[in-house]
Amino acid sequence: MSTRWFFSSALVGAAASATGQALRTSVMFTRDMDGKQEQEPAVGPTLSLVGPGDVYGFDRTMVLREEPSPGSAPAAENVLAGVELAHADLPWLLSPGQASTPSGPTPQPWIVLIVLDESEAAPPRASTPLPVLTAPVAVLPPLAERWAWAHVEARLPDDVTDLGAAQGLAAQGVRNHSAEVVGRLLCPRRLAPNRGWIAAVVPATAAGRAAGLNADLVGPGTADAWPIDGNATVDLPVYHWWTFRTGDAGTFEQLARQLRFRPATGAGLGTRTIDVGRPWPAEPQTGPPTVALDGALRAPGATAPEAWSDPTEQDRFRTLLRERLDEPAKRRAAAGNPVDDRDTVAVAPPLYGSHHTGQQTVPTDPGSWMSTLNLEVRRRVAAALGARYVQLEQEFLMARAWEQVGEIRQANRLLAVSELAATTAEQAQRKHLAPLGVTDLVTVMAPMSSRMPLSAAAAGPVGAATTLTTMLAKSPVPTGAASTSFARLLRRGGALARRADRVAAGTAPNGETPKTVIEAGLIDFHVIDEHEPGAGLPTELRAAVAPSRLQLMRMTDRIPAESWARRSEADARPLQPIMAHPKFTVPIAEELLARWPEWAIPGIGAFPPDSVTLLETNPEFVAALLVGLNHEFNRELLWREFPTDQRGTPFARFWPTDGADIDEIARWPLDAPLGSRLRSDSEGNLALLVRGELLRRFPGTALLAVRGENGKLPAEFGGVPATPLALDESTVLYLFAGIDEQRARAEDWFFVFREPMRGTQFGFDTGDQPDRMKTWADLTWSGVTVDAAGCVRLAPPPDTPRELAPADPPVWGRDAADMGRIAFQQPFQLAFRATTLLGS
Repeated sequence: MSTRWFFSSALVGAAASATGQALRTSVMFTRDMDGKQEQEPAVGPTLSLVGPGDVYGFDRTMVLREEPSPGSAPAAENVLAGVELAHADLPWLLSPGQASTPSGPTPQPWIVLIVLDESEAAPPRASTPLPVLTAPVAVLPPLAERWAWAHVEARLPDDVTDLGAAQGLAAQGVRNHSAEVVGRLLCPRRLAPNRGWIAAVVPATAAGRAAGLNADLVGPGTADAWPIDGNATVDLPVYHWWTFRTGDAGTFEQLARQLRFRPATGAGLGTRTIDVGRPWPAEPQTGPPTVALDGALRAPGATAPEAWSDPTEQDRFRTLLRERLDEPAKRRAAAGNPVDDRDTVAVAPPLYGSHHTGQQTVPTDPGSWMSTLNLEVRRRVAAALGARYVQLEQEFLMARAWEQVGEIRQANRLLAVSELAATTAEQAQRKHLAPLGVTDLVTVMAPMSSRMPLSAAAAGPVGAATTLTTMLAKSPVPTGAASTSFARLLRRGGALARRADRVAAGTAPNGETPKTVIEAGLIDFHVIDEHEPGAGLPTELRAAVAPSRLQLMRMTDRIPAESWARRSEADARPLQPIMAHPKFTVPIAEELLARWPEWAIPGIGAFPPDSVTLLETNPEFVAALLVGLNHEFNRELLWREFPTDQRGTPFARFWPTDGADIDEIARWPLDAPLGSRLRSDSEGNLALLVRGELLRRFPGTALLAVRGENGKLPAEFGGVPATPLALDESTVLYLFAGIDEQRARAEDWFFVFREPMRGTQFGFDTGDQPDRMKTWADLTWSGVTVDAAGCVRLAPPPDTPRELAPADPPVWGRDAADMGRIAFQQPFQLAFRATTLLGS
C-alpha cells in the first residue's frame, strides 16, 4: 500500500541553483599547510542556462496521462482538466522566476494548461515549429496564479509519515524519474456540461510564446504570454493538446444521492398473476382460478408452496396432468413393451427430466424434484422457457454443437466397422473353434503361441502368468508336438495313425478313447482336467482370441478418448458409439433477461427510475429452467443425429458467476428437492436491482458487499465485488454469490456503490455550498471565487472547514501542495445497509 503526498514544486540539478536563467559558479579551494586546512572560494563566471525562449517543445513520451482522457466516456462537469508528466520537474525546469506565496517564494512554471470550449476556438492548426492555437484572451486563466495549479504527486510507502523523509524520497524519485513521482498541471477553469473541449499545454512566458511562433521577441522574455493589450485573441504555440467532452449535468455524487430504496413487494417485483382457468385449450373453462408465478429473482424470503386461488381446481389439474404424463408409459406397458422402451412413443405433454433419469412416469413422492418440476405450473412454465429458447435458437446451437463434436463422428464410423467385424468373427469362431478339442485348439494356436497370454491359474505348475509357448516348454508335452507339422503327421485318420491298430480300432486296449500326446501331457501337467478337458486352458485360449476383446484393443490404440475408461469386455456392447454432448458456458440469465425480462424479474417493466431494490435468486426456477433447456436440446441433438444418449447436461450455467450452477442432471438423486440441485444450495443469493440515470452516465459503477463493524462501515475496506448483469443502459442487476439473507443479517453486510475507477481527479462538488463545511471535501463550486472566464481565483478564500485533520491541515492558497490536497477528489461511495433493506 502507498500514501499520496503532494509537493508544490520540484527542482533538481542546475535549475535548483539558478536564478532565472543565471547560474552563478564558484570553486572551493582547500589548502593544507602544516596540518592546517584553509578553504578559499573562487568565484567563477555567471552562466546563462537554456530558457523558455530556447525551447520548441518536449517529447510526447513526457505525457503520462490526460484527464479527462480523450475518447473516454463523457466527463463530469465538476472536475478540473489536468495532465501528468513523467519528469516531475518539467513544469519548473525552465522557470523564469519566483512567485511570492503565503508559504514563501516558489518557482513559477514555464508552461501552463488551458482549456477552451470548442465554440471558443478551433483545434490547433499546423505551423512551424509548433502547432498554433488562437484563443480568446477573456477565457484564459490568470498567469499570476499559475503556481497554485502545478504540483508534484509522490506515492510513498505507508510507513513514511515524516515530512522531511517524504521530501527526501520524493526528490530522489524526481532525480531517478520514478514512475511513483509525477508532475501535474491543472487548469482552474470550470467546465460546463454537455460540451466539447480543447485542452492544450502552452508556454506561460513571452519568450516561450515568441520561440514557438518563430517570431521576434518584443519586451522582456519573462513577461506573461498574455494578455496582450488591445488584442481580443492571442496566438499560442502548443506543446501538447487533446480533446474531450463533458456529459450532461449531474456528477456521480449527485446522481447516486438520488437513488431511493423501494421494497420489492411494494414495487410490484417478484411475482405475476396468471389465469389458469383453461389449462387445456381444447377443453371448456372450469372456472376463474389464478396462480402467482415467480421468476429467476424474487423478494427475499418469499418462499411458499404453489397455491391456486381455487384449491379444488389445483388438485383436479394435478391429477389430470399426472394421468396424461404417465399415459405414454401405460400404453407401452399395455402393448407388452418395457416401460422405459423409448422406441415406442406417444404424444403427451413433456415429462421433463425423463431422458436424464430414465423415469417414464411422474414419481409418487411429492418431494421429488421431478414431481415438483412436472406438476407445478410455475415450474413447468420455467422449464418451457428453457425449451422455447432451444426452439428459437436451434440452428445456432446445433452449429456450435457440431463444432465441438470434432472427430467423434469419424471415431463412431470406426467403431461401427469394428463392431461389425467383431460380430462376424464371433460367428466364424463359433463355427470353427468351438467344436475343437484341447489338442486341436493348442495346435491351431501354435503360430501365435508366443503372444498368447496365460493367467497363473491356466499356467499350472509354472506358478505365474506367462505365455502358451513358455507353459508348453515346461510341460511334459514333447517339444514340437504342438506344432502344425507334428499335428499334420499325427492327425486322426492320417497314414501314421492308420498303421497303429489301437488307433485304427478307435479304442484303447482297456476300452477308453485314446488320448493324444498333447492332451496327455497337459493332463500330467495339471493344466486341464482329465474328466473335463474342455474347461480351464481351452476356455482361456478361446477368451484370449475373442473378437470383441481384440477389436476393443485395436480401437483403443486408434481412438484415444476418456470414454474407454468406462468400457470393458464385460459390457453388452463394448464397441458401441461414443455418446457425447456439447458444453455451452454462456450464462442463460443474460439470454432470459434480454428476451423475456418479465419472466426473469416479474414486474421489471414498472420499476421506477432512480430506484434500488433487494432481491434474491430463485433456485427452484433456475433448476427448472435448466432441466427444460437441457431436455429440449437433447431431443434436438437426437433429431439431428448427434451422437448422444440424451442424458447429458450441455447447459449447466445460469448466472454469470464463476463455474457451473448445476451438476450433471443424470446424477441428481430422484428424491431430492428441486431447489437443492443448485450448487449454491436451496438458499437464494442476494442481488441488488438498480435503475437510474447514474448507471447510464457512469456505466462502470461498481457495487461491493462489505462486512460492517459495530453497525458501521470500516474505515478501510475492499469488499466482495458484485457480478453485474446489465438489462439496459440504465438498469443493472448486481449479483452477490455466497451472500444470502441469513448471512447478510448475521454478519451485518453493507452494499456500497463506488464511483468508477479512473485516474487521479481534482475539482469541487456541484450543488449548493453548505453553511459550514466539515472537511474540504464538502467544498463546492458555489463556495469558491470564479472570475468571468470561469477560472478559480485564490482570493477571497472560502470559509475554513470545522473538522480539519489534526496534523498539517491544508490551507486555501498557501501553496500548490495545499491546493492539490483541497481540490483532490476522493471517489464517492454510497452505502445501503443490508438489514435496513431486508426490513430490520
